[in-house]
Amino acid sequence: MIKLDYLTKEAFRGLNKAKLSTTTAIFTITLSLILISIFISLSLYSNRLIKAIKDKVEIEVFLADDISSEELNDLKEKIRTIGGVKNITYVSKEDALKIFEKEFGKEMLEILEYNPLPASIKINLYDEYKSTDRLNKIKQQISALPKVDDIKFPEKYLEIIEKNSSLILTINLVSLVLISLSSIFLVSNTVRLVISSRRKLIELLKLLGAKTSFIVSPFVIEGFIIGLFGVIFALTILFLFNIYLSSPFFKNELKITLISYDFIIYIVLIGLFLGVFGSVISVKRFLKKETT
Repeated sequence: MIKLDYLTKEAFRGLNKAKLSTTTAIFTITLSLILISIFISLSLYSNRLIKAIKDKVEIEVFLADDISSEELNDLKEKIRTIGGVKNITYVSKEDALKIFEKEFGKEMLEILEYNPLPASIKINLYDEYKSTDRLNKIKQQISALPKVDDIKFPEKYLEIIEKNSSLILTINLVSLVLISLSSIFLVSNTVRLVISSRRKLIELLKLLGAKTSFIVSPFVIEGFIIGLFGVIFALTILFLFNIYLSSPFFKNELKITLISYDFIIYIVLIGLFLGVFGSVISVKRFLKKETT
């Protein structure tokens, strides 16, 4: 207990002696955590957006005008047996006309004396089947069925989503790695200044036979304290931003939040890791330099 009290007091004494460096380190971690939270929030939002778009993806099977009731029921049963089909919806010629008039108005079809729109079957698929490759395979299976005139699904649209989703994931991962590495580098350099200012104390402890773990411990505690303050400031700023985003003064139609309650624990762990790991790197480099 005495040892822990001594190490903690040494840690606070060291931070107090290097106020500028300590403030810089705390600011670095605070900014890093805010940026990490923003990138993760954008990543989660982009994933939700892509999923919402994919949920609307469906196959539309246009039927021949001379299809009978028996042939229609038989076709429905065969489509239901195809792998990946979640549910189907039949749209009659009359329903198709109503949908068209609702979206485009009656004027476009008034010149015709008949309903040119075909009946169709809309097929909703399970999420794992909503890819261009699997949709094309399902399309081939349905094309072989009788009384099927045409099949459509947003193939180019899906290709764009698939390419962009991979790109977004890559950008977010690279950004998170760069921010984390930059934070560790900045924190370690800042803590190194603190260590350099206490060079004589470290040399004295080494002469007295103090173990490396004993020498290193105060700086690890310093890193923990720096990380903790960085976490507190970052969470405070993020919560204030969340309050602003959810206020009536800001039109947040996309429902974006910079931090969720489930993610707080990760922010805390990341902040403490940046502070402690940055300190450990600095101390090890310093001690290695001193022994060479």
